[in-house]
Amino acid sequence: MKSKADPIRLLAIEVLDAIEAGMALPKDVLEQLSGGLNQRDRAFLMELTYGVIRYRDTLDWMLKPFLKKPAGLKPSTINNLRLALYQITHMRVPDWAAVNESVEMEKLTGKHALVNGVLRGFLRNRHQLVVPTFEESPLEHIAISTSHPKWLVKRWLKRFGAVRSLNLAEANNTPPALTLRVNTVAATTQEVKAELDRLEIEHEPCRYSPHGIRLKENISIANLDSLKGKIYIQDEASQLVSFLLCPDKGDYCLDACSAPGGKATHIAAIANNKLHITAVDSSKRRVNKIIQNAKTLGINSIHTVVANIKELPCQREFDKILLDAPCSSLGVIRKNPDIKYRHTEKSLQQFSNNQLDLLQTVSRHLKKDGTLVYSVCSTECDEAEDVINKFLINNEAFFIINNMGTLIKRYGLDLADFNSHPHAQEGFYRTFPDVHSTDGFFFTVMSKR
Repeated sequence: MKSKADPIRLLAIEVLDAIEAGMALPKDVLEQLSGGLNQRDRAFLMELTYGVIRYRDTLDWMLKPFLKKPAGLKPSTINNLRLALYQITHMRVPDWAAVNESVEMEKLTGKHALVNGVLRGFLRNRHQLVVPTFEESPLEHIAISTSHPKWLVKRWLKRFGAVRSLNLAEANNTPPALTLRVNTVAATTQEVKAELDRLEIEHEPCRYSPHGIRLKENISIANLDSLKGKIYIQDEASQLVSFLLCPDKGDYCLDACSAPGGKATHIAAIANNKLHITAVDSSKRRVNKIIQNAKTLGINSIHTVVANIKELPCQREFDKILLDAPCSSLGVIRKNPDIKYRHTEKSLQQFSNNQLDLLQTVSRHLKKDGTLVYSVCSTECDEAEDVINKFLINNEAFFIINNMGTLIKRYGLDLADFNSHPHAQEGFYRTFPDVHSTDGFFFTVMSKR
């Protein structure tokens, strides 16, 4: 049967199918499949795909009363239905247009009658779908309305309370503004701001990072070509991690899990390229990304190593070590909404065990009186406070240090805002998307007696 399906919507289903099959991350699939699109079509494709991913569980909750045997359907049909519902409930697409487009697309697989029946059933009866109110059940309300897994919401309710948990979940569903880090080796903040003004791109200085600029509008990175080498796309919270290391001229630094090199190149820039950084990653492909980024930014103080950090030979001790440990990435849901559905409490424990092993390993490479920064882009204590507390119990030579005075004096960076969260321990710092408008990060600074 012939179909008059919209090619952009068809491409959206292809992207969603690939993501659900675990083939790649959303941004990688989109990069691969949207190369030939103009800016308008690409923006529409991103709105469709990220919107469906962001509200996947909510859309499935809406579909459930009208879909008797979802298990027997192809993933593409389920994603087609989700796509239609997202357009009906979250976009300015007329109901009839969303239904017709989905039916046309489904003609390619032969389930168009089912799709038509389900969607028209939804339109007739959607007033009967009532999400439990916030007062009746904070857990059900937050989980359904914001499409967050119940196990995660339960944790937040216990830790933050109901109102804060809702705020955090809603912030996770708000796409972030693009944040730039000025590469101070190649340009000043004023020069970058002047170029943004010339390009008529609205912007503002970041609240915390002295090297950060936040854009006020969603634009394609291609629009920033004239700033190549002078900026690096990096969230403000991620920028803060490199400042915590307080890199000095002549320091030997280890970036233990370095790829793609955002923090390593920032450490180099802070010290004006006059130090020695060993950047380690286990993937040659990812190490090549470090090399490529360093070359683009004019950074020549990074030596890359392809190795499992746990097997790195102790050839020297380092003045400064950064362990930005592999984690669940639950702090960057607003950028990668599929993360919400990838993890369980059990997987958090697996991350935690690996992080403790990594910390134990890299700590052996630190000089006495050296500085070790540990960070993760996670909201969860299992990967953060719990890891550090266990490490300190088993490693009496290590202790948490307060280098806030140095950070204020050198960079004007005050960490007080990051130690005011519920149950905060001294020396443990956190950023949250709902409080700081950044990714969710944890970081702490340690030294060795």
